[in-house]
Order: sequence, then C-alpha cells, then structure tokens
Amino acid sequence: MKTFIVVFINLAIVLITFSSFARAASSTNPQSTKIAINNSTTVEMFGFADLLATFRNKSDGSTFDIGQAEIDLRSDFTDHFTMALAIAYGEGVFTIGAFTADYTAWSVSDEASSTPLGIKNISIGGGQYDVRFGIDWHVYASIDRKLVSTPLVVENTHNSWNDMGVYASAEAARGNVSIFVVNGFCHEGIYPDGEEFTAHNDLAMGGRLGMTPQEFVEVGGSIATISGLDDSHEMLLVGADFRFSMAEVEIKGEYITHRLESKVYREFSNDGYYVQAVYGIGEWYLVGRYGEFRSEQRSTDLARLSAGIGYTCNDRIALRLEYQANDSIDDTAFFQVAFGF
Repeated sequence: MKTFIVVFINLAIVLITFSSFARAASSTNPQSTKIAINNSTTVEMFGFADLLATFRNKSDGSTFDIGQAEIDLRSDFTDHFTMALAIAYGEGVFTIGAFTADYTAWSVSDEASSTPLGIKNISIGGGQYDVRFGIDWHVYASIDRKLVSTPLVVENTHNSWNDMGVYASAEAARGNVSIFVVNGFCHEGIYPDGEEFTAHNDLAMGGRLGMTPQEFVEVGGSIATISGLDDSHEMLLVGADFRFSMAEVEIKGEYITHRLESKVYREFSNDGYYVQAVYGIGEWYLVGRYGEFRSEQRSTDLARLSAGIGYTCNDRIALRLEYQANDSIDDTAFFQVAFGF
C-alpha cells in the first residue's frame, strides 16, 4: 500500500507539472478531417488513441502499453443514408471494430414544429456496432471515459458488448428507445469447484427504453434475451440505469443482472452495480466510482473503489490518473494519455 501511495503521488506531480505547460480546454472535442472523394462524396476521418501505464505490485509487475487506438471513417451518401467504418487496434493487430450502414427515416430540427409524440428522429441500420445495452456504451472509447478502467459489472457481464446485427432507434422530446437483434456473445466462466465452461450463443434480441423528464436527468431500462446453440441454454440480461448532469456535476449509475438457464450447463445468476460521480473544475476534474459484482460462479464477491483526477490539455489531449482499490485482489494505479484526432 505504501508503495502505491508513493507511485500515485509521483504521478500526480507529473500530471500537474505537465498541465502547467499545456493549453487548457474544458473538454476533448477533436475536429474531424474531411476528404473529398469526388464532387458529391466526402469522407470524414477522425479517431483516438491512448498510451497507458499500469502499476501493480512486484509479483504482477508494471507495464506500459497502447490501451486503445482507432481510426473512424464516415460518409453521408445522402441526407438520409450514412456509412461508417472503424479500424481498431487490439492485442497487437488492427481489426474492424465497427462497420455500419444507417438510414435516417425521420428527422426534424429542435426548432421545428411539434411532431407526433414529439419524435425527433427515427433510424434503422445494421452491421457491426456497439450494442446499446445500458449506458456504458457511450464511453467505450478511451477518449470519452473519465476513468481509465471499465466498471466492474460491465466487465464481468457483457464486457463492452460489440456485435453483428441490425438495430432501430428513435429519439423524442422526453425519451428514447432502441432495439437490436445480434449474434449474441459467448460466455466463458469458471464454477466455484474450478470447472471451466463456454456457453456458445446463437441469437440475441433486446433493447433499451430511456425517459428524460428533464433535460438534465435520464432513467432507463435494458433487456436482452440470448439463445444458445441447439437450444442448449438461455441467457437473460436485465439492466437499469440513470444519469444526472447539471453545471459541473455529473452522476450516473447502472445495475445489471445476468442469468443462465440450461439443461447442459449448471444454472447460475450474477448481478452488480456501479455509481460514478464527476466534478469539473475548469480544465480539471475529479472522479470517483464504486462498484460491486456478485456471482454464483465465484467463491467471493468483488468490490472496487476507483478515484481519479483528469486534466484536459486542449481539445485533442487529456491526461488521466486513477487509483483502484480492490477488496479481493491487489490495488492498481493507472496513468493514461488519451489523444483525439
């Protein structure tokens, strides 16, 4: 513990020193680069990346690595039809992180006259994309996440769900809804007695309904049913979430329960939650998150308290420092430099 405190203090000094030489900004908001293919077609190019230093105890060691790196291409073929491609880095190779074709069937401006049910837009599409279950998908990109790490319950349930399939979404004055049909993710687990298993899935269907009674608050619920190959099992994901944002304060949280019913595998259920708060101070911000994950597959539950500080150098660069206190594993410290371009 003493070593980690020393490391954290030293990293904080580095962050403060570096920030004194940087041009400050309130948030990262890099501008895209537009490339003209011909007179009627333009491609927007933007992306992000981060360099990550992880500090653990001596037995696990500390590492320097590339956290995420992604190049995104987007082109509006018409006023209603858009295609997008994301080339992402992971485990030493670049792969397709997303590829979508999106059709906007209905769209009105905020200044337009009222529409049925206050609907602002309706879109449908398909391809490979971040599945809109819960709210953490908004910050899968490292440039958007205030802390370095992923919430514990997200990591141990759908693990930042990215999949192939189709979707539809609609946004109204007081809410939003999205539905999806995708392949479904495989679930790997270990029973308390040490036996390993992998549940291979065939199809997943679900969606999320969000309500915004005021523009600074949103509450939502998500559900997904996942069928196994040869009807070997069924998985169910259910979630509830909220977001509150006013002035320099942002608070959000999410609860997820995950259940597997099967005649082949042992049945299990697990659940967890997290609550995160961010307070902005100009170009600086303080952030804290507490989360728990309870699983019938584990002999002990998991709990994690994360505290961090961030500095937005300009609209393209952000520095982040996180200390992670875990109840069942060793504590960890992270230092991240995130770039947007």
